[in-house]
Amino acid sequence: MPTHLREFGLLVCMTAMSTVPVLSTGMSSTVLVGDSIMAGRDGVWGIGAINKYLNQFSGQKLDNYALIGSSLHDGWVKSVPQVYGDMRKKTAPAVPTTIVLNGGGNDVITVRDDCWAFNDKCRKQIDEAMDIAEKLLLCMHDDGVEHVIYLGFYYAFNMTEAVDYGMEGIKRVCEGAPIDCHVADARNLSIPTGWDGIHPLDEGYKRLSTRIWEVKEANNIPI
Repeated sequence: MPTHLREFGLLVCMTAMSTVPVLSTGMSSTVLVGDSIMAGRDGVWGIGAINKYLNQFSGQKLDNYALIGSSLHDGWVKSVPQVYGDMRKKTAPAVPTTIVLNGGGNDVITVRDDCWAFNDKCRKQIDEAMDIAEKLLLCMHDDGVEHVIYLGFYYAFNMTEAVDYGMEGIKRVCEGAPIDCHVADARNLSIPTGWDGIHPLDEGYKRLSTRIWEVKEANNIPI
């Protein structure tokens, strides 16, 4: 097992956070954690288009901890689990009731040639990412988070097979998690993208946000 998987618990599930969490008035009950899809706008790197629409839908300001370039694996910026760990340190002992999560896209892009070919290296990369996601959901449960909406992949960058394989993993991990976890499957959405062919234009972010909201409404998840 890779070192980053063996040491996962030390990075995220910190014993210092064993107190019973109580939501503070300075923290929103729902936070966003993930990569640039959760932190981007208008087809270029920016801040908070999904956050913008979820704010509009909910009538409140949600905290967004998503980080551009973040992946489930260790990478060139802090990983999604590390970002979650930073959020927990910053807000402890408070814990959000609901987390809107994404992650895995940059793990695929890291081995893009292999995922275009959809070979064993691509599948191994996705499998490892899903192992990390599984442990992350377990940590969230242990911390006292009650609900997770996991935004899945949409078809982009000519990687249909990799997207479908990744979505099978996300659904499997979410369904098997001890936390109340629901997948926002975006594969049947037409997502207009910007110059890089990956990041959505504003209308695309609105469609992703609407899918998240549909999952929230269908499962009575508080946001």
